[in-house]
Amino acid sequence: MGEAPQHRHLPHRRNILGLLAVSALLLSGCGVVAATPTTSMPTPFDEAAGSLSASLSVTAPAEGKPAPGRLPVYWLGINGSNVHLYREFQPSETSGDPIVEAVTAMTAGKPSDPDYFNPWSKAGSVTASISGKNVITVDISSDAFKTSLDAGMAHRAVQQLVYTATAAASNAGLITVGHAPSVVLLVDGKAGYQAFGQERLEGQLERDASLVAPIWIIDPQEGGGTQSVLTVSGSAVSEGGQLSWRVEPIVDGRPAEDAVQTGYAELEAPTGGTSLYSFAVDLAPGEYSVSVFHGTDRADEDSKRVTVYSDAH
Repeated sequence: MGEAPQHRHLPHRRNILGLLAVSALLLSGCGVVAATPTTSMPTPFDEAAGSLSASLSVTAPAEGKPAPGRLPVYWLGINGSNVHLYREFQPSETSGDPIVEAVTAMTAGKPSDPDYFNPWSKAGSVTASISGKNVITVDISSDAFKTSLDAGMAHRAVQQLVYTATAAASNAGLITVGHAPSVVLLVDGKAGYQAFGQERLEGQLERDASLVAPIWIIDPQEGGGTQSVLTVSGSAVSEGGQLSWRVEPIVDGRPAEDAVQTGYAELEAPTGGTSLYSFAVDLAPGEYSVSVFHGTDRADEDSKRVTVYSDAH
């Protein structure tokens, strides 16, 4: 198992106790699975839920422009004392049902970004259908729920599937205008399953907007490449109209202490609202870590490693 790249800023955005709690999941993503893998929220579920700020209660932004040939897949990531949802795109490998392919990839795969993790086990079977009112029915086999989770993490894992299924439907152009998408989740063909031993799956499940990451780099993705000008875009909750960013060169396998460029990105949403952001940086060829965060303490930070090629590449 190869070592994941080390991010110097990791302690700023990932609670150490939470990292210990999910270590079994990170191992399972590399092919080492504990006999009874267990993970829990960095703080008890009721505490974490109670500490959610009003700014995270906003409606999650739309999925954005479709990405043909790619699958939107959501993962979990620890952010301080909470766990949020982050999206990545993966190449589509089939021309079949995009919802089935995305949910299957979510259960079987692992994120490109080493700061994210996946609590699911590979599902032996996934089927899906969607109604004219955007009710997505997903039937998944019970072997996907092998990991033992506490209530908070189980809720987030279920939402991970809800977000992935609805994103896949939106990306494929299957969503009918005028109806909010929802998911009916069956397990082995039956309703009412107790997911991860914690959360009963009943009725139509909708997106829990409070679980979307407060800062999220949409593009570039981890390990991406560009020429000369690096354009960074994403979504963020506003804390006063500006978002901080910095670009650090990778030296000896990790981000350097000194940034090559820093700046601010404007957010059009009022404080507590969510909006998209974008900025461009002209960089010399090399490998970099680009980070986006709130304030001087680098709160809610998300980062990606990218390679800048020469124009002749």
